Amino acid sequence: MKPATPAAAPKHAAEPSAEPVSERLLGQGRSGAVYLGCDAQQRPIARKVFASSGLTKWVQVLFLGAPNPYAWNRHAARCAFLRRRILAQLVPFWSAERMSIAAATDLVWNAPQGSFELQAEFIDGRPAPLHHPLRNRGSGIVRKLWNELMPELAHMLEQSGFDGLTWQAGRGNPVALNNFLFNPHVEGPPKWVWIDLESGVPALFPLDVRTLWRYYLPRSRSYGRPLFDDVNCWRLQSWLLRNRERLLQSFAQRELRQLSQWTAELADEQAHWKRGGRFGAAIQYRLAKGDLDASQAQYYSAHRTRFALREFRRLCKSGLQHLRLLPGKLQRRWQRLELLAGLKGALNFVRSSLYRKLLARRAVAARIRRWEERAQVSPMEAEILAGHLEDESSSYLTDFGVHLAIKPPLYAVEWWLAPGLAALGVINPAMLPLIWAAAGPITRTLYTGGRLLQSLATGRERPWIALIVGTLPVIGNLAYPVQLVYSSTGSHQVLAQFILYDGFAWIGRKVPIFGGADTLLEHAFNRLPDHLVGLRKGK
Repeated sequence: MKPATPAAAPKHAAEPSAEPVSERLLGQGRSGAVYLGCDAQQRPIARKVFASSGLTKWVQVLFLGAPNPYAWNRHAARCAFLRRRILAQLVPFWSAERMSIAAATDLVWNAPQGSFELQAEFIDGRPAPLHHPLRNRGSGIVRKLWNELMPELAHMLEQSGFDGLTWQAGRGNPVALNNFLFNPHVEGPPKWVWIDLESGVPALFPLDVRTLWRYYLPRSRSYGRPLFDDVNCWRLQSWLLRNRERLLQSFAQRELRQLSQWTAELADEQAHWKRGGRFGAAIQYRLAKGDLDASQAQYYSAHRTRFALREFRRLCKSGLQHLRLLPGKLQRRWQRLELLAGLKGALNFVRSSLYRKLLARRAVAARIRRWEERAQVSPMEAEILAGHLEDESSSYLTDFGVHLAIKPPLYAVEWWLAPGLAALGVINPAMLPLIWAAAGPITRTLYTGGRLLQSLATGRERPWIALIVGTLPVIGNLAYPVQLVYSSTGSHQVLAQFILYDGFAWIGRKVPIFGGADTLLEHAFNRLPDHLVGLRKGK
């Protein structure tokens, strides 16, 4: 497939960008990846290279007719640029300077990536803070953002015609929390910055089904298509006229004329982008990618059934190509497996308690580094946590490492061995759900049961709490951190609490569709251990 040609570059860009993407990745979302770059004056900028892949790409094709339109459609990319220009003026006005946005500075064609690139202000901010034992958990920063600022923003977006952008502002969208950063160094309440305004999927998948029925579906019907960052430009112009006197208190007449001009241009670009529906988008995507020429695109626009058959044949051909390549891919993966090294490590793990403790420490140290990379702990806090790790002498940390180490073999049993036995008729396929649900709890219970008997024989503390928690699916992996919270003091207590907060946050990140880093679900799960920690402190 040929890449889109530079002729598809945005109107205001004289030439396509030839700069390679910066090596430093700032963030990855459903609509693209953001890299750190520099402008002509060597000032840092955020470079959002639009893209899509995996499940997100299939959702876009299903509902929009083509993958991420911002990546290949000049009119769609231009809409993203204009929306940021308009909202860079309106959002601070609406929020009384409590919130701003990462304003767009340029829109270029990124030839190496074969995609449009939106350049915006670089915001040296921090995501909403997670809880950990070295941070005050009573700040309410996340609660204020989610319960006050984001609903106020969504309300003003709706009133002024930005119906589709309420999704990125958090209405029914639990992953929208990571669209905002704050500066922890400013005095007073943190100033939030809306950094990601472009959706990755249509606004049809809210966590609260009532929001779907009451807001998104009615507006999708009114627009005649799934809501995807749509703006009612007539309503936006009307809002600007109705509030002109109030706006003049903060803006010059020249700035208001510019807002009106941008709105008119946005209406024109959006009309070009959205016309033709799903079939039109699919044909234009193939045209942009070089799979069709202009005459073919015109022909298929008039013969959509033939275009659908053409796409079906293309998908079948692509599927067969992937099947033919599958054995080679599996062979290369098998060759990359260091079986001898893995077998040696497994033997050391079984026979050496020191080796098990070393692996456990490495696992926790890796989690501390990850929190530091995400700016969820400061370098000083990371150093304190790592120092507690060196002081840790509790056997429960080693037991936690054992629970982590048995997960890969369990995955092999659950997702390879058991389905294989079912396919051969050795076991009943109806047993597979039971194996998937019970394999982890059974294995953890057997191990902890053995440790309990050992403690009875030696007169040590009995890990009753770990035994009980280990019987639970998923959460059972945190059995020994829970035991540590109740049994440890001093440095052990700090480290145990960190493992617990990190473990529950991990569960929130792994929830399909609605989970992920810096999402509402990650923060909600991260807070769950508060009660356990509170009980321990009250002992």
